Amino acid sequence: MDEKLILKAEDIHTWFPVRGIAGRTINHVRAVDGVSLSLYRGETYGLVGETGCGKSTLGRTLIRLLEPNKGRILLDGTDITHMSARQLLPLRRRMQMVFQDPYSSLDGRMHIGDILTETLQIQKRGNRKENMDQVLRILSDVGLLPEHIYRYPHELSGGQRQRVGLARALLTEPELIICDEPVSALDVSVRSQIIRLLLDLQRERDLCYLFISHDMSVVRYMADRVGVMYLGHLVEEAPADELFEHPLHPYTQVLLSAVPVPEPGTHRMRIVLDGELPSPLSPPPGCPFHTRCPRATAQCREIAPEFKETADGHLVACHQP
Repeated sequence: MDEKLILKAEDIHTWFPVRGIAGRTINHVRAVDGVSLSLYRGETYGLVGETGCGKSTLGRTLIRLLEPNKGRILLDGTDITHMSARQLLPLRRRMQMVFQDPYSSLDGRMHIGDILTETLQIQKRGNRKENMDQVLRILSDVGLLPEHIYRYPHELSGGQRQRVGLARALLTEPELIICDEPVSALDVSVRSQIIRLLLDLQRERDLCYLFISHDMSVVRYMADRVGVMYLGHLVEEAPADELFEHPLHPYTQVLLSAVPVPEPGTHRMRIVLDGELPSPLSPPPGCPFHTRCPRATAQCREIAPEFKETADGHLVACHQP
């Protein structure tokens, strides 16, 4: 096994039941529907796609905040898919998460110091003084001051709250951090500060990020590899430069056509999709994108394409890439 491989997901399905009369399950929302990927130490894997495609659900499933209905999750070769909460506790320190909303993810009734020391108490990492010393070191690493431990979340700015969320993730010295749209709720100037901080911390600690975002420009700046999701499926994966320069899947081409060009007077041809996004309650047969794809054929409407490698490190699920 590759020594740099930290987490491997195989054929992950995460479905949510739809209840009917008397609480019977009458259908399922197929939020993640057969995704496989690998994450390596020191890299940033960008996961992109429009709202509702299953990005956040996949991220939470990979670190067992949500239970998969099918598939396997391997952490350093150890199958953690069906581990109990007790069995997972010592492994949780190795994989953490930074949430999208830097306000609701922090308990508004607790001081910042208590929020952070609680993480170490759950992991039984030391006494109160040792834990507070570690909290102060981490706060300094993320650009906050010692006096911030006495503040409540509502007394901090959005950028400061997100730094607290990042500090909480770093306290257990993880190897993998799931970053779920960590800068989308921030002002542009603050966003750039957090991105630089994430990159600095990655270099210092050899961290692996799964960076979930709908902002293609941020992903291109951050990511080493990029995966594109559509309706619960991974439809394309490639090194970042390769994907942005030579997108193969029609959906990826649509996403990239909407990215603004920073050079004045330069325009990119916008690809506009027809039709509505299918419901994850009843996804279409064949290729999940065929109802909106301008290149769809009869084969696309009947047979789901295989997710296969077409070039060195470039994988795509399309009958005619």
